[in-house]
Amino acid sequence: MKSITFTCEVITPMFLAGADSSTPELRPASIKGAMRFWWRAMNGHLGLGELKRREAEIFGGTEGSGRSKVLIRVEPVNIRESIEVLVPHKDFMRQKAFTPNATTFKVILNLTQEVEGFTEKHLKSLFCIMVTLGGLGKRSRRGMCSVDIIDPEYKLNTLVDILTHLRMFSDYFSIQGDTLYHTFQGRLELYPCIRQIQIGRPEQAANPLLQKISLKTHEWHEKNHWQYEATIGTAKGGRFASPVYISVLRGSALPIVTTLNVAPNKNKDQVSGVLLENFKNSILR
Repeated sequence: MKSITFTCEVITPMFLAGADSSTPELRPASIKGAMRFWWRAMNGHLGLGELKRREAEIFGGTEGSGRSKVLIRVEPVNIRESIEVLVPHKDFMRQKAFTPNATTFKVILNLTQEVEGFTEKHLKSLFCIMVTLGGLGKRSRRGMCSVDIIDPEYKLNTLVDILTHLRMFSDYFSIQGDTLYHTFQGRLELYPCIRQIQIGRPEQAANPLLQKISLKTHEWHEKNHWQYEATIGTAKGGRFASPVYISVLRGSALPIVTTLNVAPNKNKDQVSGVLLENFKNSILR
């Protein structure tokens, strides 16, 4: 059983905690959960039943599929903790976090058994996609908790790089202009699967970008309260996780915005495609 090792660095404050929800902790379960989420997000072309069957074969399940085939171990390399701002435009909201640009760790992956459509190459690509499009911890959909893989071999800096890894899982992805699309023409199930991926203009550094993301989120919510909560997410009155996932790429602080296919749990008549595009464009440009 060959191990795959990634050396990672935290590039925006990472609010990943243990059982008490406040003490920073590098948790293999959180990494596996994020990988499971993005595996599902790449497979929007599968029907819900087929998706659940394959997911259980890889990551484990409760209905005879056995234990997870993916084993994860985390080894600290250089760990620093600090008090960081959780919501950048609200300076008083602070919490313990892993310090950006000062925290590194190794993630060691093993695949105990290859299954249908999932080999060690898929495992490697999945981790790269998870790190590039997502994050590990609180506020990861708004630029926090972003991680960079130090080894240049594993960096995905362009849409073409991302497309190469997505095509490991599905042929239903292509690039048109400055946007990577999911091109499946059939019915998409209402779980969070990828619809679009876009990379924005660079900021001078990560902190100004995080400020921009936070302020734009606040401004659009204030201007379009009901439409915003139905379209872009809310944590009040029944949680609706945002279908817009904003991460930060290493370099000149590039925002990468992934739009997921998902439906709100209430106020469906308030959903606004125009608001969704305007919100994304305010981050990307």
